[in-house]
Amino acid sequence: MNDGLIQIDQLEDQIIDHPDERTRRELHDTSLDETFQKKLSAKAKEFESSSLGDESGDADDSSSHDVSMSYQFLTTKSHLNYKHQEYGDLQQEISEWFTFHDLKSIGGLDALLESFEQNTDMDELATKLLGCSIDDNLAYLKSILYYSFGEYATKSSIEEQVSQIETNNCKLLQLEIYKPLVNILLGFFTNRMEIDTSGDKSSALSKKVEDTYFRILTILYLLVLTSLHNRRQSQSFRKFLQASNVLELIVQFIEHWKWHHNNSYRVRYLVLLLDKLLLLEFGNKTQLVSCDAFLKELHHIKTFDDAAQEKPVLTCSPLDYFAFRQDLLDKYPLYELDGVKNLKETVSNESKDASIEEKYKTFMAVNAYSNSLSNSIEIPKTNKSHTVLSQLPAQPVHIATPLPSPKLMSSDFMSGGEKIRKSYQVNQSMPFIYPNESLDGSGPNIPVALLEADEILKNSVYESYSIKQLWSERAKFMKQERGYVNAYDDKDEFDYSFDELRNEYPDKLSEIDSLERVEQFYSTTFFRLHSLIEVFLEIIKNNRADKNLSLYEYELNPSTSFMVKSKTSHDNDEATTRVEQLLLSQLEVMNVKEIMTKTAVGIISRLLEWFKISHVLKYYYLSSILFDQQFVTTSLDFISNSFNNQNNQSLSHQSGEKKDELLEYEMLINQNKLMNPQIKLSKLDFFHNCLHMNSVTTEYTFINKTFISELPKELDSKKISHVYIQNFNHNFASILADILEINNKILLKNQSQRIFSINDIKPSELFKMILINYDNEAFSHPILKILKKLVPYQGRKWKSMNMDLISTIYLNCKLSMKDNWLSGKDLGSEFNNSYDQEVALRALLQFYNIKRYNGEHLGYKLQRDEIVDVPPLKLNEPDFEIKE
Repeated sequence: MNDGLIQIDQLEDQIIDHPDERTRRELHDTSLDETFQKKLSAKAKEFESSSLGDESGDADDSSSHDVSMSYQFLTTKSHLNYKHQEYGDLQQEISEWFTFHDLKSIGGLDALLESFEQNTDMDELATKLLGCSIDDNLAYLKSILYYSFGEYATKSSIEEQVSQIETNNCKLLQLEIYKPLVNILLGFFTNRMEIDTSGDKSSALSKKVEDTYFRILTILYLLVLTSLHNRRQSQSFRKFLQASNVLELIVQFIEHWKWHHNNSYRVRYLVLLLDKLLLLEFGNKTQLVSCDAFLKELHHIKTFDDAAQEKPVLTCSPLDYFAFRQDLLDKYPLYELDGVKNLKETVSNESKDASIEEKYKTFMAVNAYSNSLSNSIEIPKTNKSHTVLSQLPAQPVHIATPLPSPKLMSSDFMSGGEKIRKSYQVNQSMPFIYPNESLDGSGPNIPVALLEADEILKNSVYESYSIKQLWSERAKFMKQERGYVNAYDDKDEFDYSFDELRNEYPDKLSEIDSLERVEQFYSTTFFRLHSLIEVFLEIIKNNRADKNLSLYEYELNPSTSFMVKSKTSHDNDEATTRVEQLLLSQLEVMNVKEIMTKTAVGIISRLLEWFKISHVLKYYYLSSILFDQQFVTTSLDFISNSFNNQNNQSLSHQSGEKKDELLEYEMLINQNKLMNPQIKLSKLDFFHNCLHMNSVTTEYTFINKTFISELPKELDSKKISHVYIQNFNHNFASILADILEINNKILLKNQSQRIFSINDIKPSELFKMILINYDNEAFSHPILKILKKLVPYQGRKWKSMNMDLISTIYLNCKLSMKDNWLSGKDLGSEFNNSYDQEVALRALLQFYNIKRYNGEHLGYKLQRDEIVDVPPLKLNEPDFEIKE
């Protein structure tokens, strides 16, 4: 490969520095670019012919070429056939709710059947529940539970039971049995919080109350699942849940459990129920997209998503355009005097251009004449603020003065040394001070290219819904911070009434209901989100494989089990059964931890998405909590441990004394939490126990035995081999996709302090391993967006070694008119301003939460224009005497 690079460098030297006679003729006939491209194509054909010669079996020719040149054409891409979903089917979700021990807690499956045979009238039981509390005798809940379970004793297959579960729970929804159940649950939460807060340790939770509490949670969970799969039949259910605020009270009770631990509260089930309630009350991804489209239409946001356009439209943020306009005025100061005036006369009828000019003047004036905290939120990065300019030597003459051409010197490369490329840097912010009036006297003679660039960028300015919200709130914060007026009572277009929106847009009631529900949830729980995130992070930290899965395979499978082979008596049969139950219970705990991690990161991702739709500062507030709680460090450590952990690998490769690096890498990418099969224990499964299915001959597999290199390959037209991975752990794939998306959202734009924190962890190698071996949009899209934010802060060596990664980012990430992510960042200024940016953002978030919601929950009290009586100052009565 190095020889190939040297040949390319020689080719460049042959054309530019020392062209031969043939090259001179080609340069005379065509341009430099065309000549260089022809020679590059010819060189590429030489490489291709040499590789084809190697494959044809010419041993004599193959020895004369670099062997590495032929490997670049042998490309294999492995694709992971995974599609990210918000929730699974009914069978999967019900199975994830139960553990084997839970079947005993609800009273046993046989006891449920006996109770149902005595109470079969659901109408009567629903009436009985009215006005009850959790301390009453609610034994008939077993009958409702059996009916909700699909009357499993009369079914012969899992499909029949799942279908009956959906039918019966739809009937329970029609009976509105959820109303007394929700009221009983809310009463239980309130009562337990009062007892724990008072410090009364004598009133412990009885076994009877705990069982009743779990039965109520189970029935509500099944009702919510049924509503998710039958949304049209659950309108009244969703309205009742919203009116009762059960979602907010569950969050409050989880926070209460954090400070008053009690295993009887079954927080695991509260987290699972919280996840499904968020989906039911807020809406799914389709509802999210509809709400986004409605808000863009409501606030007149220009969109470039026109299906008729064949090519994607490149846009530019207002901040980037303002920085370019300021650079233009720094270079040509007279343009502001004449050019802008003439421009305003020509576009007076176009309100968009006029508003951009007005916003530009206001924004730049505010940032230029004040050093207050609000300026750090959005900083225009102009040329004159670049730290490199301070390192340039003083210029003896102005840049406009012609400089003598450098002397021609023989190339150092031809004498055996490395080719030296010289660059002459000048201060681009220096003004053009020479006369620049146009010939007709109409205005300054500015290069046409700059005027065209100004028009192109202006027409491409895209003020998104989030930017519009942020700048509106930033303007209020500026007034309050600088003491102009009291901005706590200011209103803008985003402070609307939902009742008025319903009257104005009767065809958008579903979207308005979702937005109102998000607003209601945030206003009630925003000060509890910190505790909720702490609980979720503890769930992620506890999900670690601390025992090798190969040992479970050996002992649970009869063909390799030591207990089975050494069985000699009846006592040994009992011992074998006890060992099997112990191993299955340990595996079940591992599976529960994985399900809980999937649920926790799913809730965080869903809250971030809906908060961003509601108001961008809600989204910033939650992302700041995640950043403070070190979610990035915890999650990346979890991913690294999930891929590089010997407990997820077979024991065969660990016994050898000498390590093979290729084998180690193969084990790394093929035996991990993603590639290993998902833990499925049929003996403990809910449906298998309901239907009494025989699972004695189950063959357990917990570690992947089929490597990616052994999978069948499909060759495309470009001779690239494609491998499609079908068998993998879907639960961990969902965890990985959500974690990567959350980390990308934590790294806010113009908040370099967060980028520095993740850059210290150096996650690029881990991300590259995932990109190369598991090609999937759910993984690659957030990874490339994260790396795009990290690339500007890497060194030259890292960039030169990862040009393939940089090219992948360029080809797959959305581009803008002014993309400086690769080589335009002012790293010195970014580092110096990073802490101020974070502090300014926290101040803006504090202002927003105090202004719109009750700040006392955060420890702040807002005094609104109270008149204080100040005693008058008495000048005639001095407080001291002057003695001679």
